[in-house]
Amino acid sequence: MISSPKLSSPIWLGPLDAVRRLRAWWLWVVVATASSVAFFSIPGGYNETAHALLHGLCAQTPSHTLMFGDAMLPFDSRMTGIYGGVLVTVATVAARGRLFWYGNPPVRVVAMLGAMVGLMAADGFNSLLNDLGMWHAYTPHNAPRIVTGYGAGVALAVVLCWLIASSVWRIGVAGPAIAKVNELAVPAIGLGGFGLILLVRPEWMHFPVSMLLVLSAWIAVTMLVLVIVLLAFKLDAKVSSLRQLHVPVATASVLAISVIVALAGGRYWLERTFGITNAMM
Repeated sequence: MISSPKLSSPIWLGPLDAVRRLRAWWLWVVVATASSVAFFSIPGGYNETAHALLHGLCAQTPSHTLMFGDAMLPFDSRMTGIYGGVLVTVATVAARGRLFWYGNPPVRVVAMLGAMVGLMAADGFNSLLNDLGMWHAYTPHNAPRIVTGYGAGVALAVVLCWLIASSVWRIGVAGPAIAKVNELAVPAIGLGGFGLILLVRPEWMHFPVSMLLVLSAWIAVTMLVLVIVLLAFKLDAKVSSLRQLHVPVATASVLAISVIVALAGGRYWLERTFGITNAMM
């Protein structure tokens, strides 16, 4: 087993350490700041911008989307669950200092994660049968969409973390990010808190929830693009320190924004060309 004390310890930082880290990773700060300024500078307000930006990642069907007062979330219920699960799980793995642990999870953990994805697939298929006017096991509802989506998001986050760690194995640890089924307890608790917010839906929470969903989508796509960048430029065997990830991660984050915008633009073009709207779903 590879020993890497700096990477295997939790990443709690004091104020001075945080400032030093921000100075060291200045390009990330520039990308995050420029992206935030661009996002909030677009006319129409944050809600309209978030909907437009995430349109390529989600159908945003009104009947499947939760309302906070008079405002809809930028994702429908299933995608809200998925990206909520991704954000909580990635944060949990990082807080445990296991973001660069590339070992394969035990069979029990894989089976649990697979079951979560299977539940979402079953709920989605049940909704499809309902839409087709065919026999279905139960009436589709946003609550199971959120819960099953969240579980699938947890599984997706574990896969993304494994892909990242496997791509920078020289700075990693040969252990699983999730070693036991009970280590999924924190994401499960996160579902409780997240679910409570989505159940009560206070109007003032629309902004923070929407921004967290946008952030989660950005993180997820960035992680996937980062793997492609590392492999495309054959950096997977060359990265021997965290500092060497400074430029690749910043590059991947910018490319991720481009991918998200391109998907949204492509979807809008297809809808205009073929006259398809989510109101038809």
